[in-house]
Amino acid sequence: MKATNWKILNFSFYFEILMSYFLPFKIVDEYKYKIGFPFPIITIYEKPIIHVNPCLSMQLNVLSLIVDLVIISFVTALLIKLYRKIKHIK
Repeated sequence: MKATNWKILNFSFYFEILMSYFLPFKIVDEYKYKIGFPFPIITIYEKPIIHVNPCLSMQLNVLSLIVDLVIISFVTALLIKLYRKIKHIK
C-alpha cells in the first residue's frame, strides 16, 4: 500500500471548500439548502423551528466530505500522472 500523499490530500480539502463556496447552492425545499461538490457536505436550515442557535441550524455530513476528498484526490493524482507522462517527467 502506498503512503498517503499529503500535498494532494491537502489540495483536495481546500479545493472542496472553495468549490462549495463558489458553486451555487442546491435548494431542496423552501427551508433547506445543500452545499458541496460533487456530493453535498453541508445542509443549512434557513428557518429553525423555535429560537434555535444559528450554529445548530447547520449539519455537516462527514461521510460525504470523506467521499468527496477521496474522489478529488484520485482525480488529482490521475491528472498529475497524465501530466508527467505527457511531459516525460519522473
